[in-house]
Amino acid sequence: MDKKRASGRYYTRGNPFRLEPFQTWAQASNLAQQITLEPFAGAKDIPQLIDAANLQCQDWAFFDIQPGAEGIAQRDTLADFPKGFNVCITNPPWLARNSATRRGLPFPEATRYDDLYKYALEQCLTHCGWVAAIIPEAFIRSGLFLKRLHDFISLVPQTQDKTNYPPDKGGRGISVMFEDTEHPVGLALFAPDATSDVRIWRNNQLLGTMSELRRHLPQPSANRNIVFNDPAGNLGLIAIDNTVSASIRFCPPEELKDYPIRVHCRSITKIGVPWRVDIDMLNARLKTIREKTHDVFLTAFKGIRRDGHYRRRLDWALSRAIVDME
Repeated sequence: MDKKRASGRYYTRGNPFRLEPFQTWAQASNLAQQITLEPFAGAKDIPQLIDAANLQCQDWAFFDIQPGAEGIAQRDTLADFPKGFNVCITNPPWLARNSATRRGLPFPEATRYDDLYKYALEQCLTHCGWVAAIIPEAFIRSGLFLKRLHDFISLVPQTQDKTNYPPDKGGRGISVMFEDTEHPVGLALFAPDATSDVRIWRNNQLLGTMSELRRHLPQPSANRNIVFNDPAGNLGLIAIDNTVSASIRFCPPEELKDYPIRVHCRSITKIGVPWRVDIDMLNARLKTIREKTHDVFLTAFKGIRRDGHYRRRLDWALSRAIVDME
């Protein structure tokens, strides 16, 4: 596993290329007539998935710093990106800078980004007009590379609820995106031309555009009188979902009396609010926001809830905004 972490290498499983937004992207990019670049080819999974999705391209060009299959040219594509290609379909390396530092793994000094996949994606977009990239689901909250981003798909593995999860061969749906990680995954679809908005999907379900979903968020709050991780706080917050359902909620602080409030805790906390709080009203606000935004602006993390959605975390900025709403 450490060897894979060192190169940010996670081989693709499941087939997101069957989904409607990718099929539309493939047609718009004239994929069948293109020599398609895979600059981080790994074990050459993506061409097999494209073929299984009943798509084809004229030919492929494969590169990787550590080729995992025959027919891949050995090249450090982050340092020397292949040029002359119009279409790129890839699963770039993922490696957070802080994780690399903690584990003593190398991280490029040439980039300011906090994760290797962002640097890789920048290289793809600099040199290619059409880019499809399998990247962390958290990307859509980063605010990066939005100018040419036309569609972003949150790829949720199939559960017993098959409503929005079309089957692949064998009827498995989008079963497991990677063989050795449960990291929440997305597929970003870029085009050469700028877009005025981004369509957000959950598999084949169109959730809305970025601007439409943002309208349901409260105005940001800079009220520093609302203090998080306050042991004497008058409001409790359980900021992560359990494994069953959407369970993030505000609660009476007495409910958390057995939890030590630590300075760096981000999951369960007490909040000091300089007025009397209406917990039912806060939870009603939170419920409405989650329903209207489809949780797009809450951070997903490892694990699928029993109801078929990613577990989510509510960050302090949105929590503060909810508490401070007029």
